[in-house]
Amino acid sequence: MNHKEVESYRSGIQSRLEELTLMSAKQGSDINHIKDSLDEVKVLIKEQNGRVRVLESGMSGVRAIGAMLSVIFSSLFGYLFTKG
Repeated sequence: MNHKEVESYRSGIQSRLEELTLMSAKQGSDINHIKDSLDEVKVLIKEQNGRVRVLESGMSGVRAIGAMLSVIFSSLFGYLFTKG
């Protein structure tokens, strides 16, 4: 290889290294953006899970009250119809 070919090869290698460096930086930036987005999604899911937990607790209370009322009214109607 003569001097001109070596310089051309070196120039090509440097150019490719610069391209790879830019691509790596872009991928790193993309990965950081994805990580930030995932962190935001995790926070939102935790908030939603908290709200769902509160709603489920409320529904359990309503069901318990409904069950007690149905037992009371069933007993009352059963008592009234057996007396009558």
